[in-house]
Formats: sequence, structure tokens, C-alpha cells
Amino acid sequence: MADRHVLTLNGIYYRIKTLAEAADILAPAHAPEGRSHREEQRALYLSASPEGCIVATARYTDEDTPERGIFPLHVRDARIVDLRDEASTKALGIDTTHRAIEWQRLRAKGLPSPTWALADRVRALALDGMLYASRTDPRKTHLTLFRWNETGTQATVARAGPHIAIAKVS
Repeated sequence: MADRHVLTLNGIYYRIKTLAEAADILAPAHAPEGRSHREEQRALYLSASPEGCIVATARYTDEDTPERGIFPLHVRDARIVDLRDEASTKALGIDTTHRAIEWQRLRAKGLPSPTWALADRVRALALDGMLYASRTDPRKTHLTLFRWNETGTQATVARAGPHIAIAKVS
């Protein structure tokens, strides 16, 4: 694997969760499946900005959503690929054709999401995760980690301060 196509990521990223889940902020996504994981696969979905968290979760919130916060997390030594970099994805054999597809519609029809194959390729390369543009607002950047705080990777994620309160949806 060409190291020039793999980035070592260090920085602050953000995760939105209900305040009741604050103690569990470093745990993988609880949903059995998501854009980049299916049952039995770990994924930690983060954004490069607090605003990115709001964009990423807007379709899942309404007036009944419990109070939430945006939690800053320090990501260190995560080996990732930037899916926005065409040269890197091509060199690493990652097909990004369907990266921004609405995967939920396919799943509602009982079909697998092509985004899973993309994430599986990143996992097969033994990378810790991937950066990509938001489907809803391509100016926003998201990070999905598959490996962190575990044996076999140097990637770590730790809380980086108090949460940011966000207004309740009305």
C-alpha cells in the first residue's frame, strides 16, 4: 500500500449524542447498521465541525428527540484515507461511485448498501477509518473510524473537553 495515500490524522472531531449517552461517548454506533457498518461491525461517526454534526443528524431528529450535546473528541494517530482524494482512492482500489447514496432507501427494499462495500474495502486495507464530504452539505467533512482504542491500532480517541449544548428541535 502506498503510504502517500494514507494520512495519519490528529485533531479534534465532534460527535453528537443525547446527554444521557455522554458516559458512552467513545462507544461504537448503537444502531445495528449505518452508512459504513452493518451488524457486528464497529463504527464511530464523527464530524470535523459542530455544524457538521447538526447536518449529519438533522433527518433523525424531531421535537421528541432527547436533549443532545456535541462532544469534542481528540483523535490521535488514526491511519485514514481521504475519500475526496481521487488519486488516493484509485491507488488504494476504493470505489467511491456510490459514497453519497441514500443507503436507507436501499435497505428499506431489502438491498445491501453499496456504501458497505466501500467501508469494507477500507477495513480490508487495515486502515482505521476514512474522511469524506457530507452527503447533505459537501462543504462539511465527516470522519468514520472503524478501529480506535483497541489492540492492533495506534488510533486513539479521547474526550477533549465539555460538550456543546444545542437547542432542542421544535
